Amino acid sequence: MSAELKRKIIDIVSKGDKTSTQIRDELIQMGEEINLLEFRKVLANLVREGLLEKYPVYGERKFYFRLKSKSY
Repeated sequence: MSAELKRKIIDIVSKGDKTSTQIRDELIQMGEEINLLEFRKVLANLVREGLLEKYPVYGERKFYFRLKSKSY
């Protein structure tokens, strides 16, 4: 389940920067049953692995996630 969830999260974020709530809502719309604890763990692991980047948007007082860009 985690590998499939990872892939789906990456697909969602590849379309544009999203908050964790927006990602969760899109997964629910796709028909996924969400275990919130597993969802948070997978999202945190994606950040730790360097696939996603978490950054603050101060005006909205929220964190957004985006695909991490590689700069060479």
